[in-house]
Amino acid sequence: MSKQTKQLGGWGLVGALVASILSAAIPFIGILALVGWILAVIAYIKASEELGEPEIKANVIKAIVAGVVALVVFILGGGTMAAGMLSQMREGGGMHMGGTGLLIMVVAWVIGLVAAWFWYKANSYMTEKTQVGLFKTGGLLMFVGAVLAIILIGGLISLIGEILLIVAWFSVQEKVEEPQTV
Repeated sequence: MSKQTKQLGGWGLVGALVASILSAAIPFIGILALVGWILAVIAYIKASEELGEPEIKANVIKAIVAGVVALVVFILGGGTMAAGMLSQMREGGGMHMGGTGLLIMVVAWVIGLVAAWFWYKANSYMTEKTQVGLFKTGGLLMFVGAVLAIILIGGLISLIGEILLIVAWFSVQEKVEEPQTV
């Protein structure tokens, strides 16, 4: 794999990880997390081409599409829940989440699981082609983290998975360019 692809993947994920952690304290730094993930996705697509494995690119694209759909559904569910709570507060009936909003949030979580599964599959193919087992392990931990997100420990497990993916990217063997003889 080229040095540029390796650096894009590793440093993109480092940026995404650091920005995600700092986003709780620093407003708008989440934009840097998005930039980091975009760099990582570019690296996966370049790696797919360099390694001759189109399944990496296909699974990454499926993960992105499912992830965006999950995010939109999640926002819709949050808005539905907030509207229901405000309505109940105005009527003096107390405050509870409501079945519709909760159902939408569960649907968003399931779609998020689909996205995490495709992410895992892409990393499984990366392991096959690079012989770096940390890709598959990191992808699996991110999937398990998505499954366990419903009980709140999932974020920590996904964080560990992302760290393993960073190490995996920096562990990939670089393609050695042969000197040109004239």
